[in-house]
Parts: sequence; structure tokens; C-alpha cells
Amino acid sequence: MKTKGIATLAGAMMAVTGALAQAAATFTLSTDDATKFKTWIGTQNTVVATPAPAGFTVAVGTAVPMTVMLYDIPQTVGVASVTKYKYAKIADKVVLIDPTDRKIVYVVG
Repeated sequence: MKTKGIATLAGAMMAVTGALAQAAATFTLSTDDATKFKTWIGTQNTVVATPAPAGFTVAVGTAVPMTVMLYDIPQTVGVASVTKYKYAKIADKVVLIDPTDRKIVYVVG
């Protein structure tokens, strides 16, 4: 009985570890998609750059403060993988943000 409990616990731990690894997966864009997205960003003249809040660093995984305005990404961009995200311009950087937790998933180079 004790062995069965340990095996069940080990299986549960492996499932949780696998789920966490998937959640931590990084977002990437192909070179073509990155170019297409950057070109589209360059046409967005109405986007207002938000000054970086004191002590805030633009980096993947960082949560964006509520004071940063998020903008929709339409299907017409032609890059399906980015349309579930929002984007923002913080100081001189454009970032993709997961709207569910407001974390940066990609910094546009």
C-alpha cells in the first residue's frame, strides 16, 4: 500500500512539473513573421508610448503595470500567432503582452 501511494505521488509531481514547463515556454516568431509584425507596428501612428515607470525594466516575463495602455492586434496583421496578445509601447520598446496576466511574452527587436 505504501509503495502505491509513493508511485501516485511521484506521478502527480511529474504531471505538475510538465504543466509548469509548458506554462514557462517562451514565445518565438519566425524571421518572416517578426518582419511582418514589425512592419505593421511601424504603421501604427496612433499608439502612444508610455514612459517606463520608475524601477520598471522591459523584459520577457515581467508584468506590465496597469498604467500601461494595451492595444489590440487585428487578424489583418497576417501573423496568427500574435493576435491572441496585445501590444504596448513602453519608452522606445514595443512589447507583446499576454492580456490574462499582463506579462511580456516578446520584446520586438
